[in-house]
Amino acid sequence: MIYFLKMLVVLPLLVFTACSSKSQVNINEEMNTFSLHDKVVILKASKNVPSPFSIGLGLGGISNHIGLGVSTAFRPNMTNDEGLDLGNSVAVHEVSLENIVTEEFSQQMKNDEYYKNKYVYSEANYIVYLFVPKFIIDKSLFTSDATLKVYITLEILNKNNDVVYSDAAVNESFSEKEDSLLNNKVILEKALQDSVAKSISELIINMKKNNS
Repeated sequence: MIYFLKMLVVLPLLVFTACSSKSQVNINEEMNTFSLHDKVVILKASKNVPSPFSIGLGLGGISNHIGLGVSTAFRPNMTNDEGLDLGNSVAVHEVSLENIVTEEFSQQMKNDEYYKNKYVYSEANYIVYLFVPKFIIDKSLFTSDATLKVYITLEILNKNNDVVYSDAAVNESFSEKEDSLLNNKVILEKALQDSVAKSISELIINMKKNNS
């Protein structure tokens, strides 16, 4: 009877362990070849973004039909000047952020000892998608210096279009005068490349660490 009770406890654990192990996929073992999707999606800066500050509202001065109760809080929109300034600068100087991201990813993969033989341009088992949800200029409060930040999201899909891996990274570029970053094409491109290169490197390092 005691043996039977022990088996009732042990068997579910064995089944759970087996199922858990089966559901885990090591992309570095499964991914024999992979390629980069030919389109890197770059989102344009929004005109307005949510404020980082919340405003609390009480009952005073608010009519009942508006629907705001005691301790109601909301985040007012604020103008996204930094994002718009950088977006306009990139457009005016005809800088292709898509090309910068694509070329940096391909270059680092081709130079990487672990992935260089797995990274191909066609007929791959897996496809890497890169997405830039936003890129901003980060201004200093006390000086005229600033840095650029390019946010990058990576997803790997198999032939069934299942997402088997995803990650995101953002790194700031070298510091430079804000006016130079926005108005000097050479400095603008170098700063974007610097931020992108750091994030791509981080994403590749994280891929190597992945075990599931």
